[in-house]
Amino acid sequence: MFVSLRRRGEAPARACCPQQVPGYAPQPAIELVLPLEYTAFCLLHQDRYLHYTRERVQDAWMSQQVVEAVLGNLVTIWPTVISSPRPAAVAWRLLDALIASALRSRRAGATLPVDAVHRMLPRGQADAVILRCRLHLSEKQAAELMGVEAPAVASQLRMAQRALPGRWTAAPAGSAGAQA
Repeated sequence: MFVSLRRRGEAPARACCPQQVPGYAPQPAIELVLPLEYTAFCLLHQDRYLHYTRERVQDAWMSQQVVEAVLGNLVTIWPTVISSPRPAAVAWRLLDALIASALRSRRAGATLPVDAVHRMLPRGQADAVILRCRLHLSEKQAAELMGVEAPAVASQLRMAQRALPGRWTAAPAGSAGAQA
């Protein structure tokens, strides 16, 4: 199944799964109607998830596969996700788990580069560094993506800068204290 999310129109996103049953005439496609909230969540987060995953995985194709898997898994548990106090936090944990799984499977088969920041810092600090210093998100944007409060991102970034000063944790130019 492939789901394409579009920004146009007011109808919910739809996906078609052609059904072919051996020995029977072809069946009409099943039309899936995705929840509007899920579609909006995906449109809001998918690009940043993809950029973040590319930073972690260092492979465009694998990054695309991971983000598609995250969004596909989210739709299967969407009622639980949307009823949680922080849906973005649920999605972020799932993204992190699938990235870790992809990296474990890749390490077994090849010696491609792996995100150095996550090898040197705890996960929360490394995530803050990537989002703020590499992807140039504000603290507020990074917090929204991770499903945490902005002060938590600021704190993680400060701890990372103390543990690993220099170019790895340098804040983007002109963004000192940016909260927008």
